[in-house]
Amino acid sequence: MGFFFLYPAVLGRIFAHYRQMYRLLRSVLFLACFLGHFGISCAQLVSGTLERPLKADRIVLYGTRGADHPPIDSATIAADGHFTFSSHDYPPGFYQLGVNTDDRVDIILDPAESEVKLAFHGHPLQRNMVVLSSPENQRMWAFKLESRRGQELLGTIRAERAVASPMDTALLRNLYSREATAAQAMDQALDSLVNLSSDGQFAFAVAADRRLQEAIPNGQRAILDAFDLSEPRHLRSASYVKALLAYVQNSTPTVDYALHRACDSALFAAAGDTACWSYCRSFLVELFATYGPEDVAQYMVDRYVVGPDVRTPPDAALLELSAEQLRLATGSPAPEIVLVALGSTDTIRSSSIVLDHAFTAFFFYSSTCDHCHDQMPALRQLVMDVDPGYFQLIGIALDTDAVEFRTTLETEQINWPCYTDLMGWSTKVAKDYAIKGTPTLIVVDRKGRIASRPMDPEDLRAFLQVQLRH
Repeated sequence: MGFFFLYPAVLGRIFAHYRQMYRLLRSVLFLACFLGHFGISCAQLVSGTLERPLKADRIVLYGTRGADHPPIDSATIAADGHFTFSSHDYPPGFYQLGVNTDDRVDIILDPAESEVKLAFHGHPLQRNMVVLSSPENQRMWAFKLESRRGQELLGTIRAERAVASPMDTALLRNLYSREATAAQAMDQALDSLVNLSSDGQFAFAVAADRRLQEAIPNGQRAILDAFDLSEPRHLRSASYVKALLAYVQNSTPTVDYALHRACDSALFAAAGDTACWSYCRSFLVELFATYGPEDVAQYMVDRYVVGPDVRTPPDAALLELSAEQLRLATGSPAPEIVLVALGSTDTIRSSSIVLDHAFTAFFFYSSTCDHCHDQMPALRQLVMDVDPGYFQLIGIALDTDAVEFRTTLETEQINWPCYTDLMGWSTKVAKDYAIKGTPTLIVVDRKGRIASRPMDPEDLRAFLQVQLRH
Protein backbone atom coordinates (compact mmCIF):
# COMPACT_ATOMS: atom_id res chain seq x y z
CA MET A 1 0.00 0.00 0.00
CA GLY A 2 2.81 2.35 0.88
CA PHE A 3 4.16 2.09 -2.64
CA PHE A 4 1.12 3.80 -4.13
CA PHE A 5 1.24 6.63 -1.63
CA LEU A 6 4.97 7.15 -2.06
CA TYR A 7 4.89 7.35 -5.87
CA PRO A 8 1.66 9.08 -7.02
CA ALA A 9 3.54 11.40 -9.35
CA VAL A 10 5.34 8.46 -10.95
CA LEU A 11 2.09 6.56 -11.49
CA GLY A 12 0.45 9.64 -12.97
CA ARG A 13 3.23 9.98 -15.48
CA ILE A 14 2.91 6.27 -16.37
CA PHE A 15 -0.86 6.52 -16.95
CA ALA A 16 -0.38 9.71 -18.96
CA HIS A 17 2.23 7.92 -21.05
CA TYR A 18 -0.10 5.03 -21.83
CA ARG A 19 -3.00 7.39 -22.64
CA GLN A 20 -0.70 9.08 -25.12
CA MET A 21 0.32 5.71 -26.56
CA TYR A 22 -3.36 4.76 -26.90
CA ARG A 23 -4.15 7.95 -28.80
CA LEU A 24 -1.15 7.34 -31.04
CA LEU A 25 -2.20 3.74 -31.69
CA ARG A 26 -5.74 4.86 -32.52
CA SER A 27 -4.38 7.42 -34.96
CA VAL A 28 -2.15 4.81 -36.57
CA LEU A 29 -5.10 2.45 -36.99
CA PHE A 30 -7.15 5.22 -38.57
CA LEU A 31 -4.29 6.04 -40.91
CA ALA A 32 -3.94 2.35 -41.78
CA CYS A 33 -7.58 2.26 -42.81
CA PHE A 34 -7.11 5.39 -44.85
CA LEU A 35 -4.06 3.91 -46.56
CA GLY A 36 -5.68 0.54 -47.16
CA HIS A 37 -5.16 0.88 -50.89
CA PHE A 38 -1.42 0.66 -50.30
CA GLY A 39 -1.58 -2.81 -48.77
CA ILE A 40 -2.66 -1.89 -45.22
CA SER A 41 -6.01 -3.42 -44.36
CA CYS A 42 -8.57 -2.90 -41.63
CA ALA A 43 -11.30 -5.16 -40.32
CA GLN A 44 -14.46 -4.99 -42.40
CA LEU A 45 -17.98 -6.12 -41.63
CA VAL A 46 -20.07 -7.69 -44.40
CA SER A 47 -23.76 -8.16 -43.62
CA GLY A 48 -27.20 -8.11 -45.20
CA THR A 49 -30.61 -9.70 -45.53
CA LEU A 50 -32.13 -12.22 -47.93
CA GLU A 51 -35.83 -12.63 -48.58
CA ARG A 52 -37.44 -15.80 -47.30
CA PRO A 53 -38.32 -18.52 -48.21
CA LEU A 54 -34.78 -19.48 -49.19
CA LYS A 55 -33.46 -22.98 -49.87
CA ALA A 56 -30.15 -22.35 -48.13
CA ASP A 57 -28.92 -21.82 -44.61
CA ARG A 58 -25.49 -20.37 -45.44
CA ILE A 59 -24.10 -17.66 -47.70
CA VAL A 60 -20.54 -17.94 -49.02
CA LEU A 61 -17.94 -15.24 -49.61
CA TYR A 62 -15.68 -15.98 -52.60
CA GLY A 63 -12.36 -14.37 -53.34
CA THR A 64 -11.04 -13.48 -56.78
CA ARG A 65 -7.83 -14.80 -58.37
CA GLY A 66 -8.09 -13.82 -62.00
CA ALA A 67 -10.91 -15.98 -63.37
CA ASP A 68 -11.02 -18.20 -60.26
CA HIS A 69 -13.27 -17.58 -57.28
CA PRO A 70 -12.23 -19.78 -54.34
CA PRO A 71 -14.51 -19.78 -51.26
CA ILE A 72 -12.86 -17.96 -48.35
CA ASP A 73 -15.61 -17.63 -45.72
CA SER A 74 -19.26 -18.37 -45.00
CA ALA A 75 -21.98 -17.10 -42.69
CA THR A 76 -25.23 -18.52 -41.34
CA ILE A 77 -28.49 -17.15 -42.76
CA ALA A 78 -30.81 -16.56 -39.82
CA ALA A 79 -34.51 -17.38 -39.81
CA ASP A 80 -35.33 -13.77 -40.71
CA GLY A 81 -32.86 -13.86 -43.64
CA HIS A 82 -30.17 -11.83 -41.90
CA PHE A 83 -26.48 -12.75 -42.24
CA THR A 84 -23.24 -11.28 -40.87
CA PHE A 85 -19.71 -12.38 -41.66
CA SER A 86 -17.13 -12.21 -38.91
CA SER A 87 -15.16 -8.98 -39.05
CA HIS A 88 -12.03 -9.63 -41.10
CA ASP A 89 -9.10 -7.91 -42.79
CA TYR A 90 -9.91 -8.32 -46.48
CA PRO A 91 -7.39 -6.99 -49.00
CA PRO A 92 -8.86 -4.55 -51.54
CA GLY A 93 -10.40 -6.15 -54.58
CA PHE A 94 -13.45 -7.78 -56.13
CA TYR A 95 -15.27 -10.58 -54.35
CA GLN A 96 -18.51 -12.53 -54.72
CA LEU A 97 -21.36 -13.50 -52.42
CA GLY A 98 -23.15 -16.71 -53.31
CA VAL A 99 -26.09 -18.86 -52.29
CA ASN A 100 -26.39 -22.47 -53.52
CA THR A 101 -23.09 -22.14 -55.49
CA ASP A 102 -24.71 -21.00 -58.75
CA ASP A 103 -26.37 -17.75 -57.62
CA ARG A 104 -23.68 -15.14 -57.02
CA VAL A 105 -23.30 -11.41 -56.89
CA ASP A 106 -20.20 -9.24 -57.38
CA ILE A 107 -19.07 -6.96 -54.56
CA ILE A 108 -16.09 -4.76 -53.75
CA LEU A 109 -14.24 -4.93 -50.46
CA ASP A 110 -12.02 -1.97 -49.71
CA PRO A 111 -10.09 -1.38 -46.44
CA ALA A 112 -11.16 2.27 -46.56
CA GLU A 113 -14.74 1.11 -45.84
CA SER A 114 -15.44 -0.58 -42.53
CA GLU A 115 -18.87 -1.93 -43.51
CA VAL A 116 -20.66 -3.37 -46.52
CA LYS A 117 -24.39 -3.81 -45.94
CA LEU A 118 -26.67 -5.30 -48.59
CA ALA A 119 -30.30 -6.29 -49.07
CA PHE A 120 -31.52 -8.93 -51.54
CA HIS A 121 -35.14 -9.02 -52.66
CA GLY A 122 -35.17 -12.11 -54.85
CA HIS A 123 -33.23 -14.19 -57.36
CA PRO A 124 -30.95 -14.03 -59.18
CA LEU A 125 -29.00 -12.02 -56.65
CA GLN A 126 -27.31 -9.95 -59.38
CA ARG A 127 -30.63 -8.34 -60.38
CA ASN A 128 -32.20 -8.04 -56.94
CA MET A 129 -29.62 -6.32 -54.78
CA VAL A 130 -29.69 -2.97 -52.99
CA VAL A 131 -26.50 -1.56 -51.49
CA LEU A 132 -27.47 -0.06 -48.13
CA SER A 133 -23.97 0.84 -47.00
CA SER A 134 -20.74 1.11 -49.05
CA PRO A 135 -20.17 3.95 -51.54
CA GLU A 136 -17.71 1.74 -53.44
CA ASN A 137 -20.39 -0.87 -54.16
CA GLN A 138 -22.98 1.81 -54.87
CA ARG A 139 -20.69 3.25 -57.55
CA MET A 140 -19.96 -0.15 -59.07
CA TRP A 141 -23.61 -1.15 -59.18
CA ALA A 142 -24.71 2.22 -60.53
CA PHE A 143 -22.35 1.65 -63.43
CA LYS A 144 -23.50 -1.96 -63.89
CA LEU A 145 -27.08 -0.67 -64.20
CA GLU A 146 -26.07 2.07 -66.64
CA SER A 147 -23.94 -0.38 -68.62
CA ARG A 148 -26.80 -2.89 -68.83
CA ARG A 149 -29.10 -0.21 -70.22
CA GLY A 150 -26.43 0.97 -72.64
CA GLN A 151 -25.73 -2.54 -73.91
CA GLU A 152 -29.43 -3.16 -74.45
CA LEU A 153 -29.66 0.08 -76.46
CA LEU A 154 -26.56 -0.81 -78.48
CA GLY A 155 -28.04 -4.26 -79.18
CA THR A 156 -31.23 -2.66 -80.49
CA ILE A 157 -29.29 -0.26 -82.73
CA ARG A 158 -27.12 -3.04 -84.15
CA ALA A 159 -30.16 -5.22 -84.81
CA GLU A 160 -31.73 -2.34 -86.76
CA ARG A 161 -28.54 -1.87 -88.75
CA ALA A 162 -28.36 -5.59 -89.58
CA VAL A 163 -31.69 -5.46 -91.44
CA ALA A 164 -31.29 -1.96 -92.89
CA SER A 165 -30.90 -1.57 -96.63
CA PRO A 166 -27.33 -0.73 -97.69
CA MET A 167 -28.88 1.89 -99.97
CA ASP A 168 -30.57 3.73 -97.09
CA THR A 169 -27.54 5.85 -96.24
CA ALA A 170 -29.52 8.34 -94.17
CA LEU A 171 -30.78 5.59 -91.86
CA LEU A 172 -27.32 4.04 -91.57
CA ARG A 173 -25.77 7.41 -90.68
CA ASN A 174 -28.44 7.89 -88.04
CA LEU A 175 -27.82 4.44 -86.55
CA TYR A 176 -24.05 4.97 -86.42
CA SER A 177 -24.60 8.36 -84.76
CA ARG A 178 -26.95 6.83 -82.17
CA GLU A 179 -24.44 4.05 -81.50
CA ALA A 180 -21.62 6.54 -80.91
CA THR A 181 -23.86 8.63 -78.64
CA ALA A 182 -24.81 5.58 -76.55
CA ALA A 183 -21.17 4.49 -76.16
CA GLN A 184 -20.16 8.03 -75.21
CA ALA A 185 -22.93 8.20 -72.60
CA MET A 186 -21.62 5.00 -70.98
CA ASP A 187 -18.09 6.43 -70.86
CA GLN A 188 -19.34 9.68 -69.34
CA ALA A 189 -21.33 7.81 -66.70
CA LEU A 190 -18.24 5.81 -65.81
CA ASP A 191 -16.11 8.96 -65.59
CA SER A 192 -18.63 10.62 -63.28
CA LEU A 193 -18.69 7.66 -60.91
CA VAL A 194 -14.90 7.32 -60.87
CA ASN A 195 -14.49 11.02 -60.08
CA LEU A 196 -16.62 10.64 -56.95
CA SER A 197 -13.72 8.75 -55.33
CA SER A 198 -10.59 8.60 -57.42
CA ASP A 199 -8.62 6.58 -54.83
CA GLY A 200 -11.13 3.75 -54.28
CA GLN A 201 -10.93 0.18 -55.54
CA PHE A 202 -13.57 0.83 -58.21
CA ALA A 203 -11.60 3.77 -59.64
CA PHE A 204 -8.36 1.78 -59.37
CA ALA A 205 -9.81 -1.11 -61.39
CA VAL A 206 -11.34 1.18 -64.02
CA ALA A 207 -8.05 3.05 -64.50
CA ALA A 208 -6.10 -0.22 -64.79
CA ASP A 209 -8.52 -1.64 -67.34
CA ARG A 210 -8.42 1.53 -69.44
CA ARG A 211 -4.62 1.56 -69.47
CA LEU A 212 -4.67 -2.07 -70.54
CA GLN A 213 -7.16 -1.42 -73.35
CA GLU A 214 -5.02 1.41 -74.69
CA ALA A 215 -1.85 -0.72 -74.48
CA ILE A 216 -3.11 -3.90 -76.17
CA PRO A 217 -2.85 -2.64 -79.78
CA ASN A 218 0.75 -1.55 -79.11
CA GLY A 219 2.19 -4.98 -78.34
CA GLN A 220 3.63 -6.98 -75.49
CA ARG A 221 6.03 -4.40 -74.10
CA ALA A 222 3.26 -1.83 -73.86
CA ILE A 223 0.99 -4.32 -72.06
CA LEU A 224 3.57 -5.02 -69.35
CA ASP A 225 4.32 -1.31 -68.99
CA ALA A 226 0.63 -0.53 -68.53
CA PHE A 227 -0.43 -3.48 -66.38
CA ASP A 228 1.63 -4.81 -63.46
CA LEU A 229 1.21 -8.61 -63.36
CA SER A 230 2.75 -8.70 -59.87
CA GLU A 231 0.15 -6.35 -58.35
CA PRO A 232 -2.24 -8.32 -56.05
CA ARG A 233 -5.01 -5.76 -56.54
CA HIS A 234 -4.92 -6.50 -60.26
CA LEU A 235 -5.12 -10.22 -59.51
CA ARG A 236 -8.35 -9.60 -57.62
CA SER A 237 -10.05 -8.31 -60.77
CA ALA A 238 -11.16 -9.64 -64.16
CA SER A 239 -8.55 -7.51 -65.92
CA TYR A 240 -5.76 -9.88 -64.87
CA VAL A 241 -6.93 -12.64 -67.21
CA LYS A 242 -7.54 -10.09 -69.97
CA ALA A 243 -3.93 -8.89 -69.63
CA LEU A 244 -2.49 -12.42 -69.72
CA LEU A 245 -4.51 -13.41 -72.77
CA ALA A 246 -3.64 -10.19 -74.59
CA TYR A 247 0.05 -10.65 -73.81
CA VAL A 248 0.11 -14.22 -75.14
CA GLN A 249 -1.98 -13.36 -78.21
CA ASN A 250 0.44 -10.55 -79.07
CA SER A 251 3.25 -13.08 -79.56
CA THR A 252 4.89 -12.90 -82.97
CA PRO A 253 3.75 -16.07 -84.81
CA THR A 254 6.74 -16.08 -87.18
CA VAL A 255 9.28 -16.23 -84.35
CA ASP A 256 10.31 -19.71 -83.19
CA TYR A 257 9.09 -20.55 -79.68
CA ALA A 258 7.32 -17.20 -79.37
CA LEU A 259 4.68 -18.67 -77.05
CA HIS A 260 7.32 -20.30 -74.85
CA ARG A 261 9.08 -16.94 -74.53
CA ALA A 262 5.78 -15.19 -73.81
CA CYS A 263 5.16 -17.57 -70.91
CA ASP A 264 8.66 -16.94 -69.57
CA SER A 265 8.19 -13.18 -69.77
CA ALA A 266 4.73 -13.22 -68.17
CA LEU A 267 5.94 -15.31 -65.24
CA PHE A 268 8.99 -13.11 -64.82
CA ALA A 269 6.71 -10.05 -64.74
CA ALA A 270 4.48 -11.72 -62.11
CA ALA A 271 7.37 -12.89 -59.92
CA GLY A 272 7.15 -9.95 -57.52
CA ASP A 273 4.16 -11.53 -55.76
CA THR A 274 3.79 -15.22 -54.91
CA ALA A 275 0.02 -15.35 -55.42
CA CYS A 276 0.28 -13.58 -58.80
CA TRP A 277 3.06 -15.88 -59.97
CA SER A 278 1.20 -19.04 -58.87
CA TYR A 279 -2.00 -17.97 -60.60
CA CYS A 280 -0.15 -16.96 -63.75
CA ARG A 281 1.49 -20.40 -63.88
CA SER A 282 -1.79 -22.28 -63.38
CA PHE A 283 -3.61 -20.14 -65.93
CA LEU A 284 -0.98 -20.64 -68.62
CA VAL A 285 -0.72 -24.39 -68.03
CA GLU A 286 -4.50 -24.74 -68.27
CA LEU A 287 -4.68 -22.50 -71.33
CA PHE A 288 -2.18 -24.48 -73.37
CA ALA A 289 -3.18 -27.90 -72.02
CA THR A 290 -6.77 -27.18 -73.10
CA TYR A 291 -6.33 -25.30 -76.37
CA GLY A 292 -2.75 -26.09 -77.38
CA PRO A 293 -0.16 -26.03 -78.62
CA GLU A 294 0.47 -28.89 -76.23
CA ASP A 295 4.24 -28.53 -76.48
CA VAL A 296 3.88 -25.17 -74.70
CA ALA A 297 1.94 -26.86 -71.90
CA GLN A 298 4.69 -29.49 -71.70
CA TYR A 299 7.32 -26.75 -71.56
CA MET A 300 5.44 -25.01 -68.72
CA VAL A 301 5.20 -28.22 -66.71
CA ASP A 302 8.83 -29.19 -67.30
CA ARG A 303 10.14 -25.81 -66.30
CA TYR A 304 7.69 -24.30 -63.82
CA VAL A 305 5.74 -27.19 -62.25
CA VAL A 306 8.46 -29.79 -61.65
CA GLY A 307 11.53 -28.13 -63.13
CA PRO A 308 14.30 -25.70 -62.17
CA ASP A 309 12.20 -22.51 -62.06
CA VAL A 310 9.52 -23.55 -59.57
CA ARG A 311 8.87 -20.70 -57.14
CA THR A 312 5.97 -22.28 -55.27
CA PRO A 313 5.03 -25.98 -55.00
CA PRO A 314 2.14 -26.98 -57.28
CA ASP A 315 -1.16 -27.72 -55.57
CA ALA A 316 -3.25 -30.84 -56.19
CA ALA A 317 -5.42 -29.11 -58.81
CA LEU A 318 -2.39 -28.06 -60.86
CA LEU A 319 -0.86 -31.53 -60.64
CA GLU A 320 -4.12 -33.08 -61.81
CA LEU A 321 -4.33 -30.58 -64.66
CA SER A 322 -0.74 -31.38 -65.61
CA ALA A 323 -1.18 -35.16 -65.39
CA GLU A 324 -0.65 -35.87 -69.11
CA GLN A 325 2.32 -33.54 -69.29
CA LEU A 326 3.79 -34.99 -66.08
CA ARG A 327 3.87 -38.39 -67.78
CA LEU A 328 6.53 -36.96 -70.06
CA ALA A 329 8.03 -34.37 -67.73
CA THR A 330 11.74 -34.11 -67.00
CA GLY A 331 12.69 -36.89 -64.59
CA SER A 332 9.87 -39.21 -65.66
CA PRO A 333 10.57 -42.64 -67.19
CA ALA A 334 10.88 -42.37 -70.96
CA PRO A 335 8.38 -44.48 -72.91
CA GLU A 336 9.82 -47.65 -74.41
CA ILE A 337 9.55 -47.42 -78.19
CA VAL A 338 10.39 -49.74 -81.08
CA LEU A 339 12.39 -48.21 -83.93
CA VAL A 340 12.25 -49.47 -87.51
CA ALA A 341 15.02 -48.96 -90.07
CA LEU A 342 13.66 -48.28 -93.53
CA GLY A 343 14.13 -51.25 -95.86
CA SER A 344 14.80 -53.66 -93.01
CA THR A 345 12.62 -56.02 -91.03
CA ASP A 346 14.85 -55.65 -88.00
CA THR A 347 13.65 -53.54 -85.09
CA ILE A 348 15.45 -52.07 -82.13
CA ARG A 349 14.10 -51.13 -78.71
CA SER A 350 14.96 -47.69 -77.34
CA SER A 351 15.95 -49.13 -73.95
CA SER A 352 18.85 -50.98 -75.58
CA ILE A 353 20.05 -47.80 -77.31
CA VAL A 354 20.19 -45.49 -74.29
CA LEU A 355 22.30 -47.89 -72.20
CA ASP A 356 25.47 -47.21 -74.21
CA HIS A 357 25.57 -43.44 -73.76
CA ALA A 358 25.22 -40.93 -70.95
CA PHE A 359 22.56 -39.12 -73.00
CA THR A 360 20.54 -39.94 -76.09
CA ALA A 361 18.54 -37.27 -77.91
CA PHE A 362 15.54 -38.34 -79.99
CA PHE A 363 14.98 -35.89 -82.82
CA PHE A 364 11.41 -36.11 -84.09
CA TYR A 365 11.20 -34.51 -87.51
CA SER A 366 9.51 -34.63 -90.89
CA SER A 367 11.23 -34.42 -94.26
CA THR A 368 8.59 -31.90 -95.38
CA CYS A 369 9.13 -29.64 -92.33
CA ASP A 370 11.17 -26.51 -93.15
CA HIS A 371 11.91 -25.79 -89.47
CA CYS A 372 13.30 -29.31 -89.13
CA HIS A 373 15.70 -28.70 -92.03
CA ASP A 374 16.72 -25.38 -90.45
CA GLN A 375 17.94 -27.24 -87.34
CA MET A 376 19.79 -30.03 -89.11
CA PRO A 377 23.10 -28.19 -89.83
CA ALA A 378 23.48 -27.28 -86.12
CA LEU A 379 22.66 -30.85 -85.12
CA ARG A 380 25.17 -32.20 -87.59
CA GLN A 381 27.86 -29.97 -86.05
CA LEU A 382 26.86 -30.99 -82.53
CA VAL A 383 27.25 -34.67 -83.37
CA MET A 384 30.76 -33.96 -84.64
CA ASP A 385 31.70 -31.86 -81.57
CA VAL A 386 30.56 -34.12 -78.72
CA ASP A 387 32.24 -37.38 -77.73
CA PRO A 388 30.16 -40.16 -79.36
CA GLY A 389 30.70 -42.31 -76.29
CA TYR A 390 28.96 -39.66 -74.19
CA PHE A 391 26.14 -38.51 -76.47
CA GLN A 392 24.21 -39.84 -79.44
CA LEU A 393 21.46 -38.43 -81.62
CA ILE A 394 18.68 -40.59 -83.02
CA GLY A 395 16.38 -39.32 -85.78
CA ILE A 396 12.74 -40.41 -85.92
CA ALA A 397 11.11 -39.27 -89.14
CA LEU A 398 7.33 -38.88 -89.18
CA ASP A 399 7.37 -39.50 -92.93
CA THR A 400 5.07 -41.31 -95.33
CA ASP A 401 7.29 -41.23 -98.43
CA ALA A 402 10.50 -43.27 -98.68
CA VAL A 403 11.93 -41.06 -101.42
CA GLU A 404 11.54 -37.90 -99.32
CA PHE A 405 13.10 -39.68 -96.36
CA ARG A 406 16.18 -40.79 -98.31
CA THR A 407 16.52 -37.43 -100.07
CA THR A 408 16.69 -35.65 -96.73
CA LEU A 409 19.40 -38.01 -95.49
CA GLU A 410 21.46 -37.21 -98.57
CA THR A 411 20.90 -33.48 -99.02
CA GLU A 412 21.31 -32.66 -95.30
CA GLN A 413 24.32 -34.98 -94.98
CA ILE A 414 22.76 -36.62 -91.94
CA ASN A 415 25.46 -38.07 -89.67
CA TRP A 416 23.20 -39.76 -87.11
CA PRO A 417 20.97 -42.88 -87.32
CA CYS A 418 17.44 -42.19 -88.58
CA TYR A 419 14.39 -44.42 -88.39
CA THR A 420 10.89 -44.35 -89.88
CA ASP A 421 8.01 -46.79 -90.36
CA LEU A 422 6.48 -44.49 -93.03
CA MET A 423 3.28 -44.15 -91.00
CA GLY A 424 3.64 -40.40 -90.58
CA TRP A 425 1.85 -38.86 -87.63
CA SER A 426 -0.15 -42.02 -86.96
CA THR A 427 2.96 -43.92 -85.87
CA LYS A 428 2.86 -45.32 -82.36
CA VAL A 429 6.22 -43.74 -81.56
CA ALA A 430 4.78 -40.24 -81.99
CA LYS A 431 1.77 -41.10 -79.84
CA ASP A 432 3.91 -42.62 -77.08
CA TYR A 433 5.88 -39.38 -76.81
CA ALA A 434 2.80 -37.18 -77.39
CA ILE A 435 4.50 -35.38 -80.27
CA LYS A 436 2.32 -32.46 -81.36
CA GLY A 437 4.74 -30.67 -83.66
CA THR A 438 8.07 -30.97 -85.38
CA PRO A 439 10.91 -30.49 -84.80
CA THR A 440 10.92 -31.90 -81.26
CA LEU A 441 13.99 -32.91 -79.23
CA ILE A 442 13.75 -35.19 -76.18
CA VAL A 443 16.85 -36.22 -74.23
CA VAL A 444 16.91 -39.53 -72.33
CA ASP A 445 19.66 -40.50 -69.87
CA ARG A 446 21.31 -43.89 -69.44
CA LYS A 447 18.76 -44.87 -66.77
CA GLY A 448 15.90 -44.37 -69.20
CA ARG A 449 14.61 -41.12 -67.70
CA ILE A 450 13.67 -38.00 -69.62
CA ALA A 451 16.55 -35.63 -68.86
CA SER A 452 15.62 -32.57 -70.93
CA ARG A 453 13.30 -31.25 -73.63
CA PRO A 454 15.50 -28.70 -75.43
CA MET A 455 13.81 -26.27 -77.77
CA ASP A 456 16.52 -26.31 -80.42
CA PRO A 457 20.11 -27.49 -81.10
CA GLU A 458 21.59 -24.54 -79.21
CA ASP A 459 19.51 -25.41 -76.16
CA LEU A 460 20.62 -29.05 -76.50
CA ARG A 461 24.28 -28.02 -76.72
CA ALA A 462 23.92 -25.85 -73.61
CA PHE A 463 22.36 -28.78 -71.70
CA LEU A 464 25.20 -31.11 -72.64
CA GLN A 465 27.83 -28.54 -71.69
CA VAL A 466 26.31 -28.17 -68.24
CA GLN A 467 26.21 -31.95 -67.78
CA LEU A 468 29.83 -32.34 -68.89
CA ARG A 469 30.95 -29.92 -66.17
CA HIS A 470 29.32 -31.99 -63.42
